[in-house]
Amino acid sequence: MHEPHSAHFRYSLLLREIIRLHEEPDVASVGLLLVRLEELDIINERLGYLAGDKVLEDYAGRVEAVARDQDRTFEINGACYALLIRNPEHNDHVLLAAQKILRSAEEPTMIGGEKAWVKVRIGLSLCSETGTPAEDLLRQAEFALRAARESNEPFVQFSGVLEDTQRVKKFSHFDIEHALDNGQLEVFYQPKINLQDGAITGAEALIRWQHPKTGMIRPDEFLSGIESTRGLRSLARFVLNASLRQAAEWSKHKPGFSISVNLSPNNLDDPDLLEIVQSALRVWDCPRENLTLEITENAFTKDSGFCMTTLKNLQSMGINVSIDDFGTGYSSLSYLKDLPADEVKIDRSLIKGVAHSERDTKIVAAMIQLAQAVNLRVVAEGIEDEETVEILLEHGCDAGQGYHFSTPLSAAEFEERLYAECATNEPESV
Repeated sequence: MHEPHSAHFRYSLLLREIIRLHEEPDVASVGLLLVRLEELDIINERLGYLAGDKVLEDYAGRVEAVARDQDRTFEINGACYALLIRNPEHNDHVLLAAQKILRSAEEPTMIGGEKAWVKVRIGLSLCSETGTPAEDLLRQAEFALRAARESNEPFVQFSGVLEDTQRVKKFSHFDIEHALDNGQLEVFYQPKINLQDGAITGAEALIRWQHPKTGMIRPDEFLSGIESTRGLRSLARFVLNASLRQAAEWSKHKPGFSISVNLSPNNLDDPDLLEIVQSALRVWDCPRENLTLEITENAFTKDSGFCMTTLKNLQSMGINVSIDDFGTGYSSLSYLKDLPADEVKIDRSLIKGVAHSERDTKIVAAMIQLAQAVNLRVVAEGIEDEETVEILLEHGCDAGQGYHFSTPLSAAEFEERLYAECATNEPESV
């Protein structure tokens, strides 16, 4: 019997059910389908949010309709569902379930006299050995779903070949939770510099994982492995609390000190994000205007309606929003004029050529002018020499980061540098 589709199940309940199935003596295999609905923002924008809710309810029912009495359906979040198949008869049984769900998506949901369609992506996994850990089945389905989205395929089934070709597949949200519980994650801080006077105005918080077996693991090696999982929320909560604790202390010596924290586009899908941010600000008594949340520019190319709403809500709370990797996506005045942002960060790929290419200089100068025309603060990333600083200053860039100023520092190293600068700038007593 499957649960009502109106209930909001989380991964923990799904994992418990997989474990329970594994323990049943007559269960020889378990199949899992992760079903994600896309382009909901288009429906919300065209027909309204009530219409979007109706579409979600409709498609939850369609996933349930595919399940047999002994199968289970779970609503992971508003746009992702799971179908857990008990004792699939063979591999084709799992594929057939995916095909039925895809066929059901070919029929629109009627909203008044309007037709509403969504795109469906499905990741499939199958464990024929009941000793296989439940988290492996879920991890494999997540890999397959990610592969389907990246390859623009309607569904992908997990295989060993897929795992070999996917980046960062060896890390899951279980690894992140374990790392958090065992103190393996640490936040480093890269100074943000006022280009006019060279003073530190704030820092960007950057996560580092000191793995006991493999040593330091870069964020790009594990972050994509936890996208669309609860590990992403746990990581965001950890970085927010760690960095705001430091920012609250450092702002006593440097009034107005700003801390920047990176968010994944999938963090913006989290209905608990606003509460997580508000809670961290309350706990560490940090002024909201001292927090900047950075989101990459490509977040606005998909599910933009929901993304924009979340960013507007954050801004209305008094929190600054920064568009990271600016210039690598769709940068134009029409795009920027309504963007809920206070700052743009020009990507390092554009900054690195400024000192050597007149063409690159003109592009960066135009981007600075473009951003400042709509009252956005401009930060240049990846500055590596003084010549680049001078060119950026000439064209009015506000602030910068990069190895020319400093590599990312541990909290203790950053604090030592910040306090030394504060002491140097203190007025002499008469």
